[in-house]
Amino acid sequence: MSVNFRKPRIGFVNLILSFLKGQDKAVELSRGIVDYLEKELGVEVIEFSQPVAQRSEAKQAWMRFKAENVDAVILFNGTFNTGELTAEIIRNLDCPFALWGLGELALETRDFSGSMVAVMAAGTIFKNFDKEFTFIYGTIKEEEAKKRVGLFVNTIRAIAYLKEATVAVIGMRPDGFQISSADELAIKKILGTEIINVSTYTFSKIVKGISEKDVDSDIEIQKEIFDVNPNDLPGVRGISRMYLALKKMVKEKNIQAYAPECWPEFRDVDETPFCPANSRMTVQGVMASCECDIDGALTMMLGYALTGNSVFFADFVNFIQDNNTVLFWHCGNAPHDLATSKPVCQRIFGGLSTSCVLKSGVVTVYRLNSIKGQFMLHVGRGNAIEAEPVLKGSNISVRVRGGNREFVESLLENGIPHHNAIVYGDIAEELKEFAKLMGIPIVICS
Repeated sequence: MSVNFRKPRIGFVNLILSFLKGQDKAVELSRGIVDYLEKELGVEVIEFSQPVAQRSEAKQAWMRFKAENVDAVILFNGTFNTGELTAEIIRNLDCPFALWGLGELALETRDFSGSMVAVMAAGTIFKNFDKEFTFIYGTIKEEEAKKRVGLFVNTIRAIAYLKEATVAVIGMRPDGFQISSADELAIKKILGTEIINVSTYTFSKIVKGISEKDVDSDIEIQKEIFDVNPNDLPGVRGISRMYLALKKMVKEKNIQAYAPECWPEFRDVDETPFCPANSRMTVQGVMASCECDIDGALTMMLGYALTGNSVFFADFVNFIQDNNTVLFWHCGNAPHDLATSKPVCQRIFGGLSTSCVLKSGVVTVYRLNSIKGQFMLHVGRGNAIEAEPVLKGSNISVRVRGGNREFVESLLENGIPHHNAIVYGDIAEELKEFAKLMGIPIVICS
């Protein structure tokens, strides 16, 4: 069931001034970039077939890119070129851009070629048009250029994924959880993501419609994933039924994430928590937040799209003075592939869930959050350390770079709720790139 990200479609155009020398070398270098994008980064390149030196040609370029519905455009400045080329393209396209410049010696000529002069002028045009861009410098053989274009492509893949994704809200947010409310039109306008609603009644019918035979088969799979006490098998059947119902709903409605009303009804009344099912679904690439937190689901999707790895959705709970960490926890939803050992099935609150400790390593704690319809990103980096479980449920102890208390104070000052997402690896640069290209503020705790 894991989500396969489609190839990003990126337009590529080589901008020149027709009488300058070095154009043949510029074309050669641009071909190398296109080959790298296609073969190494898995991009579907929509290349304008000829270097562009006239406004009429720039018009043809943007019209082709628009017809091909590109996700982004790379403006490769092969030589100096005049500003109307950039202006003609960017004013007619609503997508992220990259400005690519070359050094004079990159064209192996003593004559003026002026790639970076064109880039500097283009930067002014972007600013006047209130459009953001990524700057890439050098030939594709240079490591820094490879790093920058890789960052750009990875971010474009995430932007395209969110733009085309659908998030299902199952039920309604628990009473008092105003932080789970979301501005659906702002989400649609800024990110493009579709939000659909599945009532608790509708989902309950799906749960009840799962056959006993399918439950029997899934329990054997669950035993491989979780440490199950034979005495708890009746409750484990409910967990399997929940997982199979979610799997069915995801397939039928073609959703990429969901935000369930995981309590009080299912956990406290039916005594069947979503948590273990959420763990399994997240490992399979379908992000599952908690308590109908839509922004939380979007946060998870962003981290998943940037890394391809499982994301833990957790509460900030406490400072742990003994090991100088902050504790993030939730009721048993942590992706099982992040645990140090098999999560143990045990009763947590109103039903069986799972307990585990997550593995050590570099982590990023982040949240895509909206206040009054305005989005921002909050990011902290640190190290998850080996620690004993503090609470029943999913536990991870993180030593945050720049100070634990300073991080928590930043959460408070920026209106970030207790729900955060945690992904392994330092993805601050990727999140910074995403925020820039999407035009939203970002706070990175140092």
